[in-house]
Amino acid sequence: MAAPLARDTLPDQWSYGVCRDGRVFFINDKTRSTTWLHPRTAEPVNSGHMIRSDLPRGWEEGFTDEGASYFIK
Repeated sequence: MAAPLARDTLPDQWSYGVCRDGRVFFINDKTRSTTWLHPRTAEPVNSGHMIRSDLPRGWEEGFTDEGASYFIK
């Protein structure tokens, strides 16, 4: 499971965004480039919520800190 994200873990001039499907991406504000990998750890980060195409409309999958999944409507 990917590590949780805190804004203070990012290097200067970096920010992040979250896609509709829950994937986190990172933005280098100086070069205006993006990456799926955390700029310090080079690992992907999970937002804790994931919209899956196999779930009924309006449902999302979330994850506890321990990695157990749960569903949100």
